[in-house]
Amino acid sequence: MVSVPKPEGSGGGANDSGARRVVTAGDLSRGSVSRGDSDSGSGSSELGLIRAARMQAQHRSRPAMRGIGLAAGIPGYTIVRELHRGGQGVVYLARQEGTGRQVAIKLMREGALARQSDRIRFEREIQVLAQLDNPNIVTIHDSGIAGGCGYYVMDYIAGRKLDEYVTHNELGIEDTLRLFGKICRAVNAAHLRGVIHRDIKPGNIRVTPEGEPHILDFGLAKLESVDGHLSAAPTQMTATGQFIGSLPWASPEQAKGDMAKIDVRTDVYSLGVILYQLLTGQFPYRINGPMPEVVGRIMHEIPPRPGTINPQVKGELDTITLKALAKSRDSRYQTPGDLARDIDRFLTGEPIEAKRDSFGYLSRKLLGRYWLPIAGGLGVAAVALVVVTAIVVHPDEGFPEETALRVELDRVRGELDAAMAESRALRERVAELEAALRSQDE
Repeated sequence: MVSVPKPEGSGGGANDSGARRVVTAGDLSRGSVSRGDSDSGSGSSELGLIRAARMQAQHRSRPAMRGIGLAAGIPGYTIVRELHRGGQGVVYLARQEGTGRQVAIKLMREGALARQSDRIRFEREIQVLAQLDNPNIVTIHDSGIAGGCGYYVMDYIAGRKLDEYVTHNELGIEDTLRLFGKICRAVNAAHLRGVIHRDIKPGNIRVTPEGEPHILDFGLAKLESVDGHLSAAPTQMTATGQFIGSLPWASPEQAKGDMAKIDVRTDVYSLGVILYQLLTGQFPYRINGPMPEVVGRIMHEIPPRPGTINPQVKGELDTITLKALAKSRDSRYQTPGDLARDIDRFLTGEPIEAKRDSFGYLSRKLLGRYWLPIAGGLGVAAVALVVVTAIVVHPDEGFPEETALRVELDRVRGELDAAMAESRALRERVAELEAALRSQDE
């Protein structure tokens, strides 16, 4: 994961006074140090050797120093500073020497001492990112081994975490939903390539100052297939009952450790938790306390409707959010693309799929969206009906006899049929637009 750069002094580089200089393993072995690492004007070779020995000891005992030393040996790149340190690797901000552009380099933690499972997982992350091509998913550019330690080079995303971006920019409901829809479509694109993220959370989604989201950190991804060929790696990496992911955003099947049930709908649930957070500023349930209690809430506790927490959240948005958070996988949106499409429908005032089974709801939405043409057609039919009624009730007030009455009745029926046909045409147009949206997403 590429994170917002830490303040000077928080990384594992050289000292922070004046120009920053990376201390490499070669520097330590030679006993050389920069001017900033020695007492001003000392010039003492003995003092320099003492300092070099001290730094060597730090290098051996501190993974940050060791990591920077290895990262500094990656050809073609100059390390600037450490950005983030996670369970699987360390991410550095670097400058590509040939182009001068900023990139991020992820170096596998522990290097040559890493466990075999960690190596497999790191290599799989490279494989996953290499096959994903989406503007809202971080792009990998290079990979290799430096000092026995695996690394890869990716885009440096300068921005904020998703929740921080929404709060900092004071986004309204509609702008938040548009941003969230982009994220859903990016996750859906990964799913179409056989990749299930399994660790979707605001910290793994960075938003640039221009408002473009980027999904990061596929270190826990489950690879269902590569170009249509099934991969055995995921089932070999995890065992039943083992929790994988970040618990506050985990689905019930994920929290339970039921690996056989983790699929694209697992990521849908995590997206639902994020949507709930963005709309209400809190989690769907309490996520603090002993792990068994938190798991129990994730598996069984029904979240309150977001509208009861934030009055700006309308009823249909309640329905969308809670459908994504359904405990049963079959009751959720079946793909992130389905979730994105319902958000688009909500934003455009069209009927959302989550409530399409309700005839009354569907009628109200269609009337609300197409009230002018429908009202025009039905208005003509209504006027004609009044005329017929007048003829029947007052047959002797200047109206024609039976033949003329039948002619007028046929005309009224024609007007009514035309109004009904126009209503059907509008419904068919709605279906065509929805089909066009689905084909674009696919």
